[in-house]
Amino acid sequence: MIKKIIKRDGSTLPFNQNKITIAILKAGNSIKKDFEESEALEMSNKVIKILENKYSNKIPNVEQIQDVVEITLMAQNNELYHKIAKAYILYRNEHQKIRDSQRSIMEGYTTNLPFSENSLRVVAGRYLKRDGKTGKIIESPEEMFSRVAKSLAKVEEMYGKNKEEIKSLESEFREILYNFEFTPAGRTLTNSGSDTKLVANCIVLHMEDSMDGIFQTLKDAALLQQAGSGLGFPFHLLRPAGMRAIQTKGVASGPVSFLKVYNEAFGVIKQQGRHGANMAVMSVEHPDILDFINAKRVEGDIKNFNISVGITDRFMKEVDSGSTKPWICEFNGEKMKPRTIVRSQDGVIVDIKESTMTAREIFDEIVSAAWSNGEPGIVFLDEVNKHNPVPKLGRIEACNPCGEQFLQDSDVCNLGSINLEKFVKDGKLDEKRLKEVTRLSIRLLDNVIDKSEYPIERVNTVFRGNRRIGLGLMGFADLLYLMKIKYNSKEGFSMASKIMKLINEEAHKMSQELAKEKGVFPNYDLSIYKEKNIKMRNAALTTVAPTGSISMMYDVSSGVEPYFALVYYKEVMGGQKLYYMNKHLEKILKERNLYNDDIIEKITKEGSLQNIKEIPQDIKDTFVVAMDISAEDHIRMQAAFQKYTDNAISKTCNFPNSATKDDVREGYILAWKLKCKGCTVYRDGSRDMQVLNLLKNENKSTEESDRCPECNSKMEIKEGCATCPSCSYSYCSV
Repeated sequence: MIKKIIKRDGSTLPFNQNKITIAILKAGNSIKKDFEESEALEMSNKVIKILENKYSNKIPNVEQIQDVVEITLMAQNNELYHKIAKAYILYRNEHQKIRDSQRSIMEGYTTNLPFSENSLRVVAGRYLKRDGKTGKIIESPEEMFSRVAKSLAKVEEMYGKNKEEIKSLESEFREILYNFEFTPAGRTLTNSGSDTKLVANCIVLHMEDSMDGIFQTLKDAALLQQAGSGLGFPFHLLRPAGMRAIQTKGVASGPVSFLKVYNEAFGVIKQQGRHGANMAVMSVEHPDILDFINAKRVEGDIKNFNISVGITDRFMKEVDSGSTKPWICEFNGEKMKPRTIVRSQDGVIVDIKESTMTAREIFDEIVSAAWSNGEPGIVFLDEVNKHNPVPKLGRIEACNPCGEQFLQDSDVCNLGSINLEKFVKDGKLDEKRLKEVTRLSIRLLDNVIDKSEYPIERVNTVFRGNRRIGLGLMGFADLLYLMKIKYNSKEGFSMASKIMKLINEEAHKMSQELAKEKGVFPNYDLSIYKEKNIKMRNAALTTVAPTGSISMMYDVSSGVEPYFALVYYKEVMGGQKLYYMNKHLEKILKERNLYNDDIIEKITKEGSLQNIKEIPQDIKDTFVVAMDISAEDHIRMQAAFQKYTDNAISKTCNFPNSATKDDVREGYILAWKLKCKGCTVYRDGSRDMQVLNLLKNENKSTEESDRCPECNSKMEIKEGCATCPSCSYSYCSV
C-alpha cells in the first residue's frame, strides 16, 4: 500500500487516492460532461495498482504519481481516455505555469490555496513574514495562516484551556482562514506570532483645552502613528479662536490652527514611511464651525486628514424645518454665534465677524463643500451616542479615519471581516455555516485584544477596559451576484438586513458565552449591559470597515460596497498594476456563450453593462455597479446594514456628475432620517483631476489626487495610479 507521498517542497504527506480520482474526473468532465465519478474511480484504481508495484519499497513524489496517471490513461485502448490524457497533461502544464508564477511573486514559495495571481501580490507585499536582515519572504500563505491561528489560539492558555482544546481551536481558526471565510485585519495577519506587537488601526484621542494638553496628545498621536494606527480627533473640544487664554493673557488661535499643526507633524512622520490615516471632527455646535467647513476648500490643504462635521439632532431639526432663526452654537454651556475668521497669510487672526446664518445656511455651506470635492463628510453625533454601550465612561465625540468606528477617548477597536462570497450554497445563504464562522471570528478577535499592546498607557487602559470588537464583512456584492439579486432592489436591501441581523445576533450570543467562560469586560459596570443584567465579554461587537487590502487578498468586493466597475485596474505596493475582470461575470458570459472580444471591449470601455445591447436584461439586472445605483439607494443600503450594526458603516454614497447641491442636501437629510451614523458623499468628477476613469475617459489627466470611493480619503498618486493611504483601496485609470 502507498501510504505517503513527497511534496514538491520535500515534505511528506499521507497518501490520498481521492485526489487522483478528482483530477481524473475533472479532466474527464472537460472532454465529456457526463463522465461519471465511477469511471474516474475505476481508472484511479488502475493507477494505484501500478504505483504499488512500482514504488513498493520507496515513497513516490507528486510528479512521479502524475506521470503514472498520464501513462495509465494513455494505455487504455479507448479514444476517450486518450483525449482525457491530453486534457490531464494540459492541466499539469497549466498548473506548472501557475506554480512558476507563484514562485516569482513569493520569492520561491508556492501555495495550494485558491489565490488569484493579483491576490498573491497583495499577500506577498503586505502580509507574508520576511527575514529581518534580508527582507526576503520566509513563509508561504499556508504558513502565514497557521502562524496567525497558532498565536491566537495560544491565548486560551490564559483562561485554563488544555493542550487538546487549544489544538482544536487552532485547527478551527486555521480552517476559516484557509477557506477564505474570515480574516482579521491586515496588521493582525502581519504581526500575529511575530516579534512585532499587535496594534489596531482604529483609535480616537481627545486633547485637553490647554497648550500642554494639545501637545501631549500630539506626542501620543505621533507614537501611535509610528506604530501604524489611524487616529480620530474631536477638535471641537478646543476653545474658539479669539477667546482669552488665561495663562498667557493672549487670545486662542482656534481649533483649525491646531489642526494645521497636527497635519504638518503627521506629514513628517509620513515621510519616514510609518503612518496611519487621520480624521478631524468638529461639532456644528462649535462657534468656529465655518472656519472648519472651509478648511479644505483649497485642494491639497490639510492633506493628512479627512474632515467631518459632527451634526446634532438640534441642528438637523432646524435644517429640516427651514427655521429662519440664526443658528446659535453652544460651547461649554455658553451660547455663542458662529463666526467668520479672517487670517493673514501666516495664519494670524486679523478679524472675527459674528454670523447670523441660519442652520439651513450653514448646512448649505457643508453641502457646497462636499458637492465641490467630497469633504467634509458628516457624522451624526447624537445618533451615535444613543447607541453608546458605555455611556458612564463619557460621550463619544469622534470616529476613526474611515468613519465606521466611533470611540471614546483613547479607545481602540480591532477589526475582522467575514467573506460573504463563501456563504452561498446552491444559490441560497448558508445561514448555519455563517453562524459557525461568526462565533469563531468573535473568539479569535477577542483573543487579539489579549495580544495587543500600544505605546501609550492611557490607550492600553481604555481598550482593555472595553474590549471592543469590530466584526464586519466583505464580498456582499459577490454574494448578490451569486444569488442573482440586484444590489439596489428590495431583495438587495432585505438581504443586507438579514445578513447583518444574523451576524450581530450571533456575535452577541458568543460574547455572552465568552463572558461566562472568561469574564465580563472590565468597564461592564459602566455599561448599558449592567442595567440590562446581560453579561458581555465585549462592549461592542460589529462594525463594517472598508476592507481595502484584505478584500483584494480574497478577490472580493470591499465592505458593503457595490463593485466600482466590472473591468478595471488597481494599483498596490510600489506601483504594481493589477488588471481585474469580475470573475462572476466572466463565468456567466461563458456559460451563455456571450464571452467574446467585442463584448469584453465594450464592457472595458463602459465599466457597466447597462448600455450594451447584446447583454440580456437578467444579467444587466444582476451585475449592477456603483455608477448604476442612485445616491438614494446607496444611502438606503447603508441604512439597511446600520439597523443591525453596533457601531457604523464605512460607505460612500456616489452621486453622478450631474447631481445638484439640492441632491446632496436631500441625501444628507435622508441619511439622518434613516438613522445612519454618518454619511460620505462623492460626486463623480467633482475634482479637477479624476483618477477613477474608464477607457472612454482616458484623455483625462491623473497627475493630481482624487477621493477614495471607499472612505473619501485623499488618494496618493504614483505613475498615474491612485492608492488610498487610509484603507489601501487602489485604482489605475483604464
